Amino acid sequence: MSEQVAPGDEGVPHSESAGADWQRFHPLTPLLRGGVIALGAIGYFLSSQANRIFGADPEDPTGGHWLIGGAIFAAVLIAVVVGSWVAWRASSYRLGGATVELRTGVIDKKHRQVRYDRIQAVDLRRPLLAQLFGLSAVRVEAAGGADSNAELAYLAQGRAEELREVLLARARAADGTAPPPVPGAVEGAPALPDGGGAARLIAAIPATRVYLATALSPGSFFLILALPTLIWILISGNLGFLPILGPAILGAIGPQFSRLSSWMNFRVEALPGAIRVRHGLTEVRTSTIPLHRIQAVEISQPALWRGLEWWRLRVNVAGVNEEPGSEQDALIPVGTREEVLRILLEMGPRWSLPEVIEGLDAPGPSPHFVPVPPSARWLDPLSWKRIGYAVTPTALITRGGWLGRSVSLVPYARVQSIVVDRGPLERRLGLANVRLISTVGSVDPTARHVDLATATELMNDVSARSRAARSVESAPGSVNPLPTDRPERAPSALSSRPEGPHSPAGPVGEQDGARA
Repeated sequence: MSEQVAPGDEGVPHSESAGADWQRFHPLTPLLRGGVIALGAIGYFLSSQANRIFGADPEDPTGGHWLIGGAIFAAVLIAVVVGSWVAWRASSYRLGGATVELRTGVIDKKHRQVRYDRIQAVDLRRPLLAQLFGLSAVRVEAAGGADSNAELAYLAQGRAEELREVLLARARAADGTAPPPVPGAVEGAPALPDGGGAARLIAAIPATRVYLATALSPGSFFLILALPTLIWILISGNLGFLPILGPAILGAIGPQFSRLSSWMNFRVEALPGAIRVRHGLTEVRTSTIPLHRIQAVEISQPALWRGLEWWRLRVNVAGVNEEPGSEQDALIPVGTREEVLRILLEMGPRWSLPEVIEGLDAPGPSPHFVPVPPSARWLDPLSWKRIGYAVTPTALITRGGWLGRSVSLVPYARVQSIVVDRGPLERRLGLANVRLISTVGSVDPTARHVDLATATELMNDVSARSRAARSVESAPGSVNPLPTDRPERAPSALSSRPEGPHSPAGPVGEQDGARA
């Protein structure tokens, strides 16, 4: 039997949860876990035996004894069902005083513990088969990587939603970002302090927008050109290009279907101290993102969306192990300008919106953004006039792009380190890139192609601001590191950049890959 705990949990005693009862998962869990295998086996058997049953298959894989083949198939199917049932009987979970625990395995038994103060996010997953039976899986994301996560599957939908809120409430209480909850709803677990009706809808993507946004993508344009060509190849019998074109078309269809499936039914809701995202067609996912876990934000606009004024808002979230560039890292994958700015406002008074809007709209040099020198045109001949950065009271904002535009925002308190890098061309031109290191994710905030002296000054300035911001957050009495009041009550959300030059914190050394 193996014992697994999240990093930092090694000192948690096993007796802490002695008063809590172990709970089993839903009785239909074996069907969902073994159902896919069973359906695949049934499909294979029917497809391989259909022609034999109807007397049209000269090559019978069972040598004329298809009843024996059916018996073997039934034995395999029964083994799958029984194995799934035994695994379900051996699986259970419980909520302790300081940890959520999960036991799995029959031969290789595992006992996993995740401390509440290590929980980064709690999500709901509803695959297609689970939706048919009204079930959900609760996925607990913990600090320490994918091996530290735990999935409680499967539970009734209502119970899963209650369990998610209980875990989030206990995580906030353990983190010091909310008062300790009182006993309540789910088998001795604390009741949801926010209230069930606290969620407010701030954005919803209609299906027509999803269809059009998917159509306005390079993959769709490729399919528009490739599918008629494929039909012509099949009709004409000229199959020489089929081994090349066929796989290319299949490779393009996959991402388009994934995008449609992920973006459908997309809703963004505001909660006290968090943002909740619901989306999905074949698999419904519900993610609750605590505001203080958001490390960096990117607002981007593909070139084909310029005429429709649609934008995508992505975030890096601490402890959430989404693959960079996946369709799961967007707070809203295709939203209007009003929806994107509304979501930014819901994050609290830490963005300087005048500079954000200026970064979205300005085609060239603008008042609050520091431009790059003319020598940068050799590296970015089309977009060099738009590249720049703005130092605001709470965050560094960078922008770029020509046909497709992007703006990145990083609160100073979320800067983990700073790297100044220079490639061979940058060194020859006297330029450098200032990269702000955040958590793993799609957002890569970088002030590109600034001259070396400005890069040194910016690195020192951001380092000093980052230290000051972290000191404020860690000061006694600072319970919630990021305010959760409605932004309408926070005038600082619309603050402008203060006048005056940067304030260097001191000299730096070698700049080729220097780190602060």
